[in-house]
Amino acid sequence: MRIFLGKFSTKYPEQIEKKMYAAGPEGGSWYGGLEPGDYVFPAYDGMIIGLWRAKEYVQGNADMERREQGYLQFEDIKKFDGVSVSNNFTKYKYFEHDLNLVNKVTKSVKNLGFIRIKEREGCPKPEDIDFISGSINIYIAYDNTSIKFKEGDIRVTIDNSEDMRLVSIDRFEDDKFVLYKELNELYEDRNAEDGKYTIRELYDYSIQDQAVKKRKFLTTLIDELETKGYLKVSNAIKLYDNLLVGRKRSGTSKTSQSSDAVKGQIIADDTVEEENEQHEEIASLINFNPNIILYGPPGTGKTYATQNIIDYYEKKSYKSNSNYAVAEAEGRVKSVTFHQSYSYEEFIEGIRPVLNDAEGSNVGYQLENGLFKEHCINAEKELIKRKNNAEHVDMIHSESSIWKVSLGERKSDDIFNECIKSNDIAIGWLEDNDLSDMDYDDILAALGDESDYGNKPTQNANTVNAFVNDMTIGDIVFVYDGQQTIRMVGVITGGYRYDTKYTSYKQRREVQWFKDLTYPINIHAYNGYKNLTMKTVYQLNRVSIPDVLEIITLNSKEKQSFDDKKEIKPYYMIVDEINRGNIAKIFGELITLIEQDKRGRLKVVLPYSKKEFTVPANLIIIGTMNTADRSIAAIDTALRRRFTFVEVEPDASVIARYDNPVVNDTIDLVKLLNAMNEKIMAYYDRDHRVGHAYFMGIESLGNFYQTWYYKILPLLSEYFYNDVETMRAVVGKAFYDDNGNILKLSKTPDADGLSPFEKQIQNVYKGFDNAE
Repeated sequence: MRIFLGKFSTKYPEQIEKKMYAAGPEGGSWYGGLEPGDYVFPAYDGMIIGLWRAKEYVQGNADMERREQGYLQFEDIKKFDGVSVSNNFTKYKYFEHDLNLVNKVTKSVKNLGFIRIKEREGCPKPEDIDFISGSINIYIAYDNTSIKFKEGDIRVTIDNSEDMRLVSIDRFEDDKFVLYKELNELYEDRNAEDGKYTIRELYDYSIQDQAVKKRKFLTTLIDELETKGYLKVSNAIKLYDNLLVGRKRSGTSKTSQSSDAVKGQIIADDTVEEENEQHEEIASLINFNPNIILYGPPGTGKTYATQNIIDYYEKKSYKSNSNYAVAEAEGRVKSVTFHQSYSYEEFIEGIRPVLNDAEGSNVGYQLENGLFKEHCINAEKELIKRKNNAEHVDMIHSESSIWKVSLGERKSDDIFNECIKSNDIAIGWLEDNDLSDMDYDDILAALGDESDYGNKPTQNANTVNAFVNDMTIGDIVFVYDGQQTIRMVGVITGGYRYDTKYTSYKQRREVQWFKDLTYPINIHAYNGYKNLTMKTVYQLNRVSIPDVLEIITLNSKEKQSFDDKKEIKPYYMIVDEINRGNIAKIFGELITLIEQDKRGRLKVVLPYSKKEFTVPANLIIIGTMNTADRSIAAIDTALRRRFTFVEVEPDASVIARYDNPVVNDTIDLVKLLNAMNEKIMAYYDRDHRVGHAYFMGIESLGNFYQTWYYKILPLLSEYFYNDVETMRAVVGKAFYDDNGNILKLSKTPDADGLSPFEKQIQNVYKGFDNAE
């Protein structure tokens, strides 16, 4: 007899209906070695729905929208209701708590749909397994803490010191604790000997690594250890993620982890966070419309959802090994929060004051791009990519400067031809000097009489200094051809170097040339109808990066191929609280340009720069909208027409599936949230419900106490301002006095083991029709 957990995607509900799994013929990796006769607990949407037995592998099509020819058929043995994978399945006392159970059962494993579960001695037959009555408790505790343990309970033992060091992981058997070999081996495997950090060290690293969830868990753990001597952990996965793995940096890809491993840092295994089917479905809408708004009450996870949506879109529409963290690290994700004062000048472009001297007494004005325009420019550069230049195009950005350079004398093409061949730009000044450590004054002094301009050759000094110190990687160079034309375009890919292998023109920079353009190219209009001069190097301030992109696009000898288009990266603009801004004012004429059928085709002349502008097709806009915010007028009709709207509702089942649904064995968060929201809808409306995120990550009664008094009750007070009777109707009279002041109840247990606070919270949902 072998037992497996089977992870069934909600994308294929027919597999549940037909009790089958379509992953090709027998022997495929997705089956995990499953054989006819083996037992499977099918997990669907975070819950164990029953017990099946593998019947037979079947050849042929499974009548599903999948290409695999072949599937595994099951027979139904038993049904389950209300059994969570993370909170019940992983806490069953007769299952071995190894890596498979504490990590892989709730996370996606590449090419693996079935996880073998090891049973402990005395495990009942699969048909007789009862996850509720057979549940164990998991504690992180000092070894001298008095706790009423039951058979099979797990204790992560901490020494009673200031640093709080993990000593061992034990299991309660026959009225005593014994070393829990499997979990200890897992801990040893995940932590090098010199990387076994104390709890306080892990807490410090969680701040440094910006691991928000881990920091919250460790904060609660430290507080509970200091006040009670133990923390009762809601599920084994939280124990694994927050303590057993040691230091594990968040927000980094596997690639960056493997190349940037540090002492004590754990290299990720083959698991990733479990799929969220709703987020994947929303990501698929991007191909239908690149403008999406997530709307719903506060605390429904709208902002969190944007990261998962980007994760899915990156994997499906760009590269399978990409994700949100990669896109963010590459600067492809920008976020902004709208508010009543946010303006067009901040979002698109405007004239801004600048200080022209160190004392700040001389004020000037200059044109500056706004956040959205900058991001559009960076996204648009993807459209000039080819497979052979993608790496170098990535170096271009909205702040790249455009330089005019002359290569050699116009009467001779020798230097020009040599530079094109060697992928360089070069100047012939100060041939005997390495200028690496020279600033402008040093260069001016070094030039001396080496100029037709006398002892103060400022023009030549400006030229040389621009080449050595002002040019940067990602800047664009136009090679002079005539007063109105250029004969080559390139992107600077290297820093200044003094190259002695050349007999002349030793001052060099590496450049990647766009050789597949039709030259010469007339740039007179782009340069404001100003002629180019003979000066060796100077900046073309009238030419912009969008101009460069247009020049390359219009003069390319070949259009992007299918393989070239694979190199195009998507860019994302996340707009939080999009309904809090004056949309017509902020977007201006761009409200038309964001439409899908006008992306990259329709152009408008912007009022400040007087330049044409378009929104590229590969820029995705994801907005969030809090429906409880009534301080803002109804959302602009023009915005509604151009966005796809997706409602994100409160979902108490998320707490049961992925978090801790019962606090302190006394407060049922699922029942509480459902009861409150039913009452809020009865007294107000559905837009003011409380989101499930408020009740996520609660590990202790202290956590919940803080959430209740400092988040939930203030939110209700805002909703029902000065309406004391309604507030009392929603949460009970015990929490508000006659004047609407919040009353704090004690969380110290009475003789019956329950505190006044717990009793009154239970009263909120006691007798509620939908609570059972």
